[in-house]
Amino acid sequence: MLKRISLIVGSIFLSLLLLGYLFRLPILQWVIAPELNKAGVTLSCLDFSITAKLNIHADKICLIYKNQQLTLSDVTANKKNIEVKNATLTINPLPKSQKADSTASKFNLALPKNRPLITINQLLIESDNINNPLKITVNEPNLNTFILSGDLNANVKLSNDQVSGQFSANDELINKLIDTQLTRVANLTFNSEQTFSFDGVALDVKSNVDALFNGVYRQCNYSARMNGDILGTYNVNSKALTLDAHQLNNTLSLAPTCSDLLPENKYADFATKQIPLNWQLNLPKKIKLSDTLVTLPKVELVSTNNSFLFALENTQLNTQAPLSSVQSNLDVKIVTADINHINVNTTITGGSLTGNFDIGLDRLPKLTELTASKINLHGEFGLNNLGAQPAGHINSNLKFSRLSAGGIKVDQYQGDVMAKIDEQLNAEVVLSSQIDSALYKQYKLSNINNTTVAKANVGVGELFAHLTASTKIKAFNSANLTLNDIKVESKGLQSRALQASHHAFINGVEMVVNHHISPQAHPFEVIFPEQSSLSLNVLLGQFYPLAKITEGSFTGSISGDVNLQQAKFKMHINKISALYNDYLANNLSSGFTGQYDSGQLNVTPTTFDLDEFRAGVVVKEVTGNWRVDNNVTEIADVAGSVLDGRFTLDNYTLNKQHQVTTVKFNSIDAGKLISLDDKSGITLTGRLAGNLPIVVDKSGLQIKQGSLFSQGEGSLKIHDNAAFNSVMEEQQELQPILELLTDLDIQKLTSSVVLKEDGWLNLGVNLQGYNQQEKQQVNFNYNHEENIFTLLRALRLSDEITQKVEQQFSQKGNEL
Repeated sequence: MLKRISLIVGSIFLSLLLLGYLFRLPILQWVIAPELNKAGVTLSCLDFSITAKLNIHADKICLIYKNQQLTLSDVTANKKNIEVKNATLTINPLPKSQKADSTASKFNLALPKNRPLITINQLLIESDNINNPLKITVNEPNLNTFILSGDLNANVKLSNDQVSGQFSANDELINKLIDTQLTRVANLTFNSEQTFSFDGVALDVKSNVDALFNGVYRQCNYSARMNGDILGTYNVNSKALTLDAHQLNNTLSLAPTCSDLLPENKYADFATKQIPLNWQLNLPKKIKLSDTLVTLPKVELVSTNNSFLFALENTQLNTQAPLSSVQSNLDVKIVTADINHINVNTTITGGSLTGNFDIGLDRLPKLTELTASKINLHGEFGLNNLGAQPAGHINSNLKFSRLSAGGIKVDQYQGDVMAKIDEQLNAEVVLSSQIDSALYKQYKLSNINNTTVAKANVGVGELFAHLTASTKIKAFNSANLTLNDIKVESKGLQSRALQASHHAFINGVEMVVNHHISPQAHPFEVIFPEQSSLSLNVLLGQFYPLAKITEGSFTGSISGDVNLQQAKFKMHINKISALYNDYLANNLSSGFTGQYDSGQLNVTPTTFDLDEFRAGVVVKEVTGNWRVDNNVTEIADVAGSVLDGRFTLDNYTLNKQHQVTTVKFNSIDAGKLISLDDKSGITLTGRLAGNLPIVVDKSGLQIKQGSLFSQGEGSLKIHDNAAFNSVMEEQQELQPILELLTDLDIQKLTSSVVLKEDGWLNLGVNLQGYNQQEKQQVNFNYNHEENIFTLLRALRLSDEITQKVEQQFSQKGNEL
């Protein structure tokens, strides 16, 4: 009976085993899969069998945990070991629904004290983020202690409260993980040893790094070296990463040939001397990355000779909006043999940038012909709306003691620049300059003050800049000319060309200048509004010190093209009176037009009128024509009144080496000629005419064949003339003849006229007349010689008195 019962129970047990084996997969789906799901693991495939040795053998096991897929194949398990021939771990990005999981907690693992040891002959790790899959062998020599070898070498220890271990990485692993052109071409040597621990919330890593990166860019060889320890902590819940990198030694070295990368120009040599070849990067003790927030206390890039320093301090930014969220301070300090100092301090806060700068040089480097000494540039700047439509400003001040360029020398310059731009891209630049003196060749400018304002919108489309300027120059000096109190107010429009207008006052002379500058042409127009001619005295006196304008006005305009060296002009002078030494001209008027072309000046023939000219004798109602033909000035058809008669001059060319011009006199009052000297005791009546061919050459002025003759009858009376009486007393034998001349009716008078270049005048006089008292005909020949320059000087004595009075009146008028 017992035997039968045992047989029945055994049969039932075997039947159950057989049924369990036949229905193993449904049982797994009903029993094991739900338990795995509770841990977030999905069992997607499983096929196992029991071997003859009662080992469990699985052909394939598929597990999915948070979109990460682990596939195990050819798995053999028993009470002591679990051996996996092949495993593949595919790392995929987490679904958005799983990125906001609940808060992690520290490990509290109930690890079994006894379980089979695990061996994975080949674990293949795949991901879209790495270039080549990693091949790793996993061994568990002791319970919960794993040794990884292959592409990644590591020791991992698992305990109830943490995972810890060590692993190493080198350049081969880096190249497998990140395949870039840089890592393939450059010679990267990288070795590191990491010690880590993870308690479920915090991951602590200590790395010892030794990396050398050698690169070549064109002909420039450079190397970057990093070695030392770096400590890191990552919190899973706060997603905060904290790094301590201050023990890292980071250097960058450039080969001298790197300077050949600089463009071949006049700045290359200077830049090569300034830029160091060896640099040090100093990282801070605490670098923090919390979710999207990065905090960086201080980073320094310094040259090993301490000539360059770039320091980034108190940096904080959100990686999702870096430009609008960044906060940082940047300090730049440069000191070299050629640079006294360059200091730049910049603060970035909330999308705004502010800062200041200070640059000092003893002299400009020898980059161009421009030289300057004791240069200092300082100022401040600001920029708003970084990452959007920017708006900003800059204010700066530039000073130097001396500057020289292209023959121009400037002493004591100070300039202030203000520039700003708003969100609508409206820009404004204001430049204010003060110069003590500027020298170019023989030209010198003193006390120059200029303010220039430019306004424009720099948005899309053609640029139009509106310009205004105000310039004051105390003095302009040259070898032949001095100008004072120069004031210029300018305005213009700059687009494809410059259109400008200037309202200027130079020594009181007012003018308006309009011009248009383009690559093809430079047309201009100068307008002189009607104004007093007295303002010209300062200019006139520099060329003719004895000349002075006492009244009158002028107006005119000039237009042309600077590039073509062409100009047309139209001028009018009205009732100008002027003094020159002892000469006086009253009310000179003339209107004229002309042109200048390629160095040649031409004035259309025009007329002039002069009311009066005093030069001992008084000349009135003078009219004539004048012209300029290819820089040669000609005066012609001059006529006027003198000594109650008329005179004419046919033509005269200024500055001509040799010429003959003829002056003709008609109906001259002989009495007025003699009465110029009231003390002579000689009275002469009648009219005279004459013909004087005046020869002008380089030796001076002379008359060779001139003549005078009487027109109609006249008379001669001599009374109490000292010279005449002296002759009568000394030559008694001539007394009867000479007495006939004391009261003589002149029938005919002729005279030859010869004037030498030294001023000596020779008159060969023939006098024919009749003495009524003696009833006797008289024919008298007389030669007279006298220096005409001395004579005219004596005859102008009365004119000088008038002149002095008018000078005094003119001076007082100018002072009023």
